Amino acid sequence: MLQRLLSIAKYYLFWIAFFVVIRLFFVIYNIRLTSGLDFGTVLGTFGHGLKLDLSMGGYLVGVMLLVMMLTFWCKGRVTAAIANPVAICFIVIFSLIGICDCELYRNWGFRMDCTVLAYLKTPKEAAASTPIWLTALFMVWIAAFAWGCIKIYIKLIGKPLRQLEPARWYTLPVLMFVSALCVIPIRGGVGIAPIRTGTVYFSSHPYANHAAVNVQWNFCNSLRYINNARTPNFMPQAKADSLTAQMLKSGNERVNLLKTNRPNILIMVMESFTAKAVGCVGGMLGVTPNLDSLARTGVLFSNCYANGDRSDKGLICILSGYPAQPTTSIVKLTEKAQKLPHLSHKLHTEGYQSSFYYGGDIDFANLKSYFITGNYGRMVTMDEFSRRDMNSKWGAHDHVVLDRWHSDICAMQPPFFSALFTLSSHEPFEVPHTSQFNGSDEESLFLNSVHYTDSCIGDFVRRASAEPWWDSTLMILVADHGSRHPGASPIHVPEKFHIPMIWLGGALNQTDTVISKVLNQSDIPTLICDQLGISNSEFTFGKDVLSGSPEFAIYAYNNGYGFVTENEQFTYDLESSKLSDSEVCDSIVMQSQAFLQTLLHDFNQK
Repeated sequence: MLQRLLSIAKYYLFWIAFFVVIRLFFVIYNIRLTSGLDFGTVLGTFGHGLKLDLSMGGYLVGVMLLVMMLTFWCKGRVTAAIANPVAICFIVIFSLIGICDCELYRNWGFRMDCTVLAYLKTPKEAAASTPIWLTALFMVWIAAFAWGCIKIYIKLIGKPLRQLEPARWYTLPVLMFVSALCVIPIRGGVGIAPIRTGTVYFSSHPYANHAAVNVQWNFCNSLRYINNARTPNFMPQAKADSLTAQMLKSGNERVNLLKTNRPNILIMVMESFTAKAVGCVGGMLGVTPNLDSLARTGVLFSNCYANGDRSDKGLICILSGYPAQPTTSIVKLTEKAQKLPHLSHKLHTEGYQSSFYYGGDIDFANLKSYFITGNYGRMVTMDEFSRRDMNSKWGAHDHVVLDRWHSDICAMQPPFFSALFTLSSHEPFEVPHTSQFNGSDEESLFLNSVHYTDSCIGDFVRRASAEPWWDSTLMILVADHGSRHPGASPIHVPEKFHIPMIWLGGALNQTDTVISKVLNQSDIPTLICDQLGISNSEFTFGKDVLSGSPEFAIYAYNNGYGFVTENEQFTYDLESSKLSDSEVCDSIVMQSQAFLQTLLHDFNQK
């Protein structure tokens, strides 16, 4: 048994060394980019990249353990007859990926993923883009590297495997236990959020972050989404683009809500704040008394809809103006997400300093890489809060984070842009608060958590409104997505995506105003840019209903989408190609299809 465990340990170390050498080859091959980094940052690519190396190694060790569990009672030559060819195949494939990636990155600017598989459909065209001499050189490098690694593997691991003696029965449960332990490096630890590409991001320099990525892990992980962004062929793409452009076209109206064109801007993204629980937009009374009261002091958008059903989609919609996709999330694909526009970038060109606050783990859903790419001047996350101020699962309680936000804002130099994402109203709804919703069922727990966060928001606004900077500040309260609670709404219905949006602050020139126009949360960057009188051209899927753009909202759920206008609403199932309402106007259906097709076409082009 000990011999087998020693073989497993050596196998794991072999693969970690393999990935480190591949990374070394990468930084040397891209020496022009590497030379722009200081020595500490170069070392950081190896240190931070080790997380993905360990994860990928965990998968490979799992394969070896499976072989050993199936052959533990056999002589070593049986185990070696299976394990060695498998390991050699991995060495060849991973050598091919690792070395080819060095050149592909130089041309593409992102680490290799399953995108490369698309080029296998047209091998002649793919080969034509690469000089023959370079192709030949890479073939030699790949063969030499793989041959060297195979020789090392056979000497250190392959031959000793053949010499193993049959093991006793108790070896099997030990190997099973070791297999279970592999889950820890595979997931990147024991935290709630599994490891993501963005977990290894650590620098403001994109190349340094890219160099830290384990390209074999990145490639294998991307296979999970290889078919998730299929563009529906509802119509010719040119027609879809034309219809979408008409839907987003501004009108001749001009509604100015601000006293100044350079206000401080605060965006609070409220976790799961469904309109069903907010009285001022037609939801339950008594759950959000502070929001209901605040709505009368500012501008309430009563027909705002989330574009998606998860936080990783909602944040991208709000801060990048990019609508959600039905079966994937762009933020999970780093090479695509890095091409998104950012409201923080846009405001930076106008002299704004930016920051982002979240009491949880920023690695969740690959959001760390997204915010680093957004060049937020400061990011405050769970690492800056005490353990005593956190719930058992997600992070710091909302009142703690809002206290920190308030104190930090008071020290900011105007004009500033700061976004905050709450978390206490996320399941399991653990909050230091008891309201009239004190039942133990999930819906009561949810309503109690919303009531708690609402109280935190009310307290924050009361304190903020007494500060000197409030008079020149626009604060936007908006949800990241809706919720099935209360009422256990089905996944696809419009009321599940209906969310509140309230604009507050001394920078507003009107109060107690309700705007009933239908819009999406992804329209927020466009609305802000138009209110500031600056270009919104980066946010190609946003519209400004205050300038007379057509009123509509689109939202995505798993393999389907919904569409809402001022007069109609329907859903469309992409798997079955079925419409929920046969009475809906054909032209409206065509507009919705055109928008989705254009969005997914753009997604696939990124």
